[in-house]
Amino acid sequence: MKNISKIIGWVLGIVGIVLGILCLANGGATNEGPVNILLRYSYFLLIAAVVILLLLAIIQTAKNNPKGLIKALCVIVGVAALVAIAYALASSDPIVSLKKQPDAGTLKLTDTIMKLTYILGGAAIVSIIFGVIRNAINK
Repeated sequence: MKNISKIIGWVLGIVGIVLGILCLANGGATNEGPVNILLRYSYFLLIAAVVILLLLAIIQTAKNNPKGLIKALCVIVGVAALVAIAYALASSDPIVSLKKQPDAGTLKLTDTIMKLTYILGGAAIVSIIFGVIRNAINK
């Protein structure tokens, strides 16, 4: 298993290096084609990492604590619900100050990420305040 993960890591690293060289050789930031390929590869790696992380966490939880599997699945469903809420709140309105507008899908995705950041940041601040108040009451 260790050899397979090392081989996959080396292959993905080499593909990233080749795509990076391709991007630089074809004009770098001035040519959108190679940059888009590199960005799509980055998206693929991010999604693959998240999926593998979730699958391994579920398998490990099922092995060690089957009752904890329900809790882990509830967390995954909660995160999916937060992403769905952020996506529903996101708009694909064009940016006023840009001459060349991105497509509606890109605008919707970036707005979704911004809304998700706001939701999670607000939840973090509320949880910090709640923790401080709870510690003050307990002492």
